[in-house]
Amino acid sequence: MEQLDNLIDINKKRGLPRIYRFNQFIRWFTLIFGIAAIAYAIWMIFARIDADSSKFFKFVPFAIMFLALNSVLKNLLYLNSIHFTTDSVIFRYIARKSVVIPWSSLKRMELNDSKRKWIRLRFEQNDSEKTFEFTMSFPNMLEIVNSIAEMCPQMEYDKFMEKVIIMPHEKEQIQKNKKKQQNVEIMDK
Repeated sequence: MEQLDNLIDINKKRGLPRIYRFNQFIRWFTLIFGIAAIAYAIWMIFARIDADSSKFFKFVPFAIMFLALNSVLKNLLYLNSIHFTTDSVIFRYIARKSVVIPWSSLKRMELNDSKRKWIRLRFEQNDSEKTFEFTMSFPNMLEIVNSIAEMCPQMEYDKFMEKVIIMPHEKEQIQKNKKKQQNVEIMDK
């Protein structure tokens, strides 16, 4: 109950502007480590491997390079932070252009239930409908989707999002229950 109470009027409680982001230490450590692993693999290919090396030692640097490059690209191209302002929500990346979506243009929020779970936002931009997707593995996702819903009362939701987002009638019920509980505590004293 207390966790649900924290999600009610979250933008008023936490204030705007507000930023949600991945742990920056882990993100930058992973990037630096991945770049160092790629450099090491390249050094091994040119300095340590020769015609007499076994197939295993010829393969290992390429495997290291592949795994490290995958990690570096994910950290550079995946969502890094979400900024809430009074006018819009901004999705920022390290190596990609930020996506700015004004609150008034948001139309629908839904779950893209594929192999990886994504939240899909549908919005209007330049008289055409656009979509933006971000992963559900982002930190504080429950707060984020409820903050978006609070800023966009006009938005529609799919069945999954209706269960996740605290709707206005649910907010009223939670607040009534909280008042009842406070009255009972007062009477017990």
